[in-house]
Amino acid sequence: MTARISQTLRTLLAVALMAIAANCFLKYLWWTACYSAWYGIPKLAEQWKAAGSRASFNMWSVIALDLCSIALLLSLLRLPSSERAGFLRNAPRLILSFIITIVGTGAFALALSWLKQGAP
Repeated sequence: MTARISQTLRTLLAVALMAIAANCFLKYLWWTACYSAWYGIPKLAEQWKAAGSRASFNMWSVIALDLCSIALLLSLLRLPSSERAGFLRNAPRLILSFIITIVGTGAFALALSWLKQGAP
């Protein structure tokens, strides 16, 4: 029973991390666009420097959150055991965790962008 609860909590945590990463990705896109629009305008020098810092922070946040999600999914996935040793045995789990995280983060980013824009 406790193992099932632990798996459920890890799954929910991985999904929550993907959702937060998607929000950070949208913020990254916003601040990158602001930086690009304001760069080189002397009157807006402070704003574009701040936008660059915020874009960088959000980019690293996306990377860190997705890496945590990949680690959680890697601990959850169980594939049939094989005779391969070490990395080759875990490579399919790692690749599958990576794909699930990227697709999940992308799906959350798409859904959040629709919600934030007020799409019908």
